[in-house]
Amino acid sequence: MRAAIKERKGFNIINVVIFLTAFLIFVFPNSFRSVKMPLLLLLFLVGITSVRHLNKFVFFSLISSFFITITYLIIGLPSSAFPDEAMSQTLIVYIFTPLLWVVVLNYCFERFYLNTIIKYLNIFMVLGCFSVFIAIWLFNNGQTKILELIIEDPNMTFSDKGIVEMKLFVYGSLIFFIPAFFQLESFYKVKWSYFIIILITFLAAVVSGRSALLLSVFIGLSFYLFANPSLKIFKYILFGVILLTTSIFILESFGVNILNIFEEFYKKIFEGGDKERPEQTAALLNGINNHIFGAGHGVGVDYIRSYKFPWRYENVPFALIYKVGIFGFIIYSLPFLYTVYAYLKLKNRKAIDHYMLIGLVSILIATFTNPYLESFEFNIFYVLPFVYFIKRDRILWEK
Repeated sequence: MRAAIKERKGFNIINVVIFLTAFLIFVFPNSFRSVKMPLLLLLFLVGITSVRHLNKFVFFSLISSFFITITYLIIGLPSSAFPDEAMSQTLIVYIFTPLLWVVVLNYCFERFYLNTIIKYLNIFMVLGCFSVFIAIWLFNNGQTKILELIIEDPNMTFSDKGIVEMKLFVYGSLIFFIPAFFQLESFYKVKWSYFIIILITFLAAVVSGRSALLLSVFIGLSFYLFANPSLKIFKYILFGVILLTTSIFILESFGVNILNIFEEFYKKIFEGGDKERPEQTAALLNGINNHIFGAGHGVGVDYIRSYKFPWRYENVPFALIYKVGIFGFIIYSLPFLYTVYAYLKLKNRKAIDHYMLIGLVSILIATFTNPYLESFEFNIFYVLPFVYFIKRDRILWEK
């Protein structure tokens, strides 16, 4: 097996397709879909021959999800405001997308060494961080036409308090990548490169203006401290002081006030600074009480968040329970439940195990405020840890 994988590592067209597709998926999510889809379909067709290496639980999860989706489509479509659109979206998000990512990710794990995969994921994370800085620079210099290639109606605010906020899709990728990357200290033999990358990710999270992304930084750091209790506290304090001091110096030179950003972050997280999401959550809870077994896909509650897609809400977990009930929610949660089970069962956990788990947890927490996993690009982050733990004992690490 090791020799077969080594033979595939050389330059060839499939490797180029995988790199280009991953670059577009992770750095420019929700953009360039006319380019991504043909590439993904090609990889799906190439990877379909490797599905025999997956265990039965993967197929059980996919088949169970299929039947739940079809059942609740049948229940919900007669009451849907836009049944055709609801059906196409639901089939793509809950049936086609998970199958696509299972096949493609399984193929990648079969094709490449694990450290090669992680190395490139880290590269895409750094490129995603730099895309935030470049987007801010482009907006400040009036280059909105370029930004319109990756996001509709680009906008940015920069308040008198030094709080910057930029609209970009890449934040969804970074919510997984950044807390996951914190766990990889042992992955880097040259420690200064690890710390420089953390500085870059922290700066990107601060200037993004997104509370969920900034929260992911604290989630990653907290889990790192939990998973490495033997490290001396002085090391944490010293690194924290250096990181914060350097960040303040860099950000202040551009007029960004990190203390005001943290104050705004605190208000949003702990003082209910956002009124719309609590209102929609209350409406979803009321809908759940009125439809204990699920109202069906394509059906919304009295609170409308999007008139174009009235069945979509930022609070994805509650919205799912409303649509498919507790049982359906559990079926959709099988990849997550398996990931947690596989992680807890391990006796000797590695940095990559921490990486996969906390990245997944971070983006799942973010789904209480944004429908990330209802995008086929971001859904990869739900399937990636699942496929990793399914294949963990058979994935090779290059020596």
